[in-house]
Order: sequence, then structure tokens, then C-alpha cells
Amino acid sequence: MIIAYIKRLEIKKTYTVEIKQKRTIRSLPQNRLYWLWITCIEAETGNNRIDLHEYFKSMFLIDEKICIFNTEINVKTTTHLDAKKFTEYLEKIQIFASTELSITLPDPEDLRWGEFESYYTEKL
Repeated sequence: MIIAYIKRLEIKKTYTVEIKQKRTIRSLPQNRLYWLWITCIEAETGNNRIDLHEYFKSMFLIDEKICIFNTEINVKTTTHLDAKKFTEYLEKIQIFASTELSITLPDPEDLRWGEFESYYTEKL
């Protein structure tokens, strides 16, 4: 269908064609897990959750260029991560918490999850 459509286009005009692989955006459960983990780390270390969020972004994310007022700047953001990339980001935080902070961050499949979720949801 695409080739047939292209064949019908006027040759004298210019066109832009873009094909991108569709990626699923991070899910609400992933985002909730992230903030529960950040809340846990906040409670265990005394660091502010927003500061922790910035710290982990600076450690584990690649700069993304955005243009503001015709000025290109580098930022690190979780907002545009797809589900796969966000899972990788979460895994890095989980490993860091375990190895560097001696904090176990359970997954929703873990036996301790219900207790963990209840406890830290109250602190959100």
C-alpha cells in the first residue's frame, strides 16, 4: 500500500518520509515502582527524593538535547524513556541500592512486595 501511494505522488513536489519503530512508553506501574523505590531510599538514607531523582538521572541517563529559545541545552530526563529503557534504568538503581547502600528494593513479583508497597505508599 505504501509503495502504491508513493507511486501516485507528484514528482515536482518534495516530500519527507519518516518511519519509526513504535515503542511502548513507560507504564504507570513502572513509574509507581520507581517512586516507591525512591521513597524507600529517601527513608533509609535521609536524602531528599527529588535530589535522589536528579542523582540517579545524572548517574544512569544519557544527555538529551532540547531547544529552548533557540538555544540547545542538554538535559537528563526519564520522561521520554520507553518501557524497555525505563526497565534498564530501574535495574541500574536496584543494583546500585543493593551494592552501594545495602538496600534491597523488591520487585512486584517478590514475596515481600505487599509489605514493602504498603509501608512506602504511606510515605509517598
